[in-house]
Amino acid sequence: MKERSIQWLTREVLTVSLSAFFADLGYQAVVGLFPLYITEVLHQRPFVFGVVIGFTYGAGAIISYMGGRLGDRFNKKRVAIAGNAAIPLLSFSGLSSSPIVSSAFYVTGWFSRDFRSPARRAWLAEIAGDFRSNVFGFLHGLDVGGGMVSVIIASLLILFHFSITTVMLLTAIPITISTLLLVFTRYRPEGANRKGENREVKGNKRDRMLFLASAGLFGFSYYSLGFPIITVAKSTSSLALGILTYAVFLGFSGLTGYIAGSMRLCPRAALSRWGYLIAALGTLFFAISYAFHGGIVLFYPSTALLGVGTGVIETYEPVMASLLAVPTRLSEGMGSLSALRSVGLFTSNLLMGLIFTVSIFFAYIYAFVTALCAAILLNLIRLNGPGAQR
Repeated sequence: MKERSIQWLTREVLTVSLSAFFADLGYQAVVGLFPLYITEVLHQRPFVFGVVIGFTYGAGAIISYMGGRLGDRFNKKRVAIAGNAAIPLLSFSGLSSSPIVSSAFYVTGWFSRDFRSPARRAWLAEIAGDFRSNVFGFLHGLDVGGGMVSVIIASLLILFHFSITTVMLLTAIPITISTLLLVFTRYRPEGANRKGENREVKGNKRDRMLFLASAGLFGFSYYSLGFPIITVAKSTSSLALGILTYAVFLGFSGLTGYIAGSMRLCPRAALSRWGYLIAALGTLFFAISYAFHGGIVLFYPSTALLGVGTGVIETYEPVMASLLAVPTRLSEGMGSLSALRSVGLFTSNLLMGLIFTVSIFFAYIYAFVTALCAAILLNLIRLNGPGAQR
């Protein structure tokens, strides 16, 4: 086991993953606080938040694809650093009393994240070789672990009467550390795939199209966690309990990602059964929890189930994308995945915001049905190779 760990946990994998940890240690607090800042501080309706997040993800589709293309054409490290360096713009979204200015900072910072993500994923896929599930599981574990710590710290600061604006500004510090870690990480493109390309599972163009279609369809159900945060905050009359909803989600997501990655499951089966389907059930249970006024006793377990599904998704979606992508266009393949997800998120958050304003229960039911359809569609893929159909 020790020898296996040494094989995939290289210095590059560790530093890039630590960069993800510090990035999320910063901006995930902003993600958790921004919906509350818009609805509670600036007194805007939830639909306004849905419009902002929908636009963020919708236009982010183009940014993600551009980042992926540039990562293949130029140096993946430089593209990743360029995007990461501008993420602190998110931290300034709590400075303005204008919803437009506040949203502009949030959107621009998130675009920077979208721009760097495909190149960073492709960079890791190159150096991971046959251990992509291990590496992406480890990445997601540290990534989300940083986010969970971030949200817990933010909740405590809010409880101790720090303003949302102050907490958001502090997040720029760990994000800057994240960028410095990428700067000092070695980039050796000539060493890519030095452990050998994973050929256990192979796909064709039909498989690629079905995978992207199912990922895009799931995006139509993949609403911002801002909606559960708002739901819990309003149901319990506590901003702190609302923010902690995000901590529960991130904690279960990170732990699940690490465990699922180390198990090296069949990518398609894991993504369909333990990813999309479990996320769908988590959404359904959240709707039921709201309908029966279950409070955090039901809200938090439902959120945990959402986290479990997301942990598998965030680990095995990039694995599937890397296995099905044309080898010379790996970064573009990651960009296509991010772009389709963003299109789905754009539609999902607009619809969630609209339905949420009319009926919170039916907003979650819509997301459940869409995620369930994505799980069914993914099962149409028939990858070739040993164990591919487990």
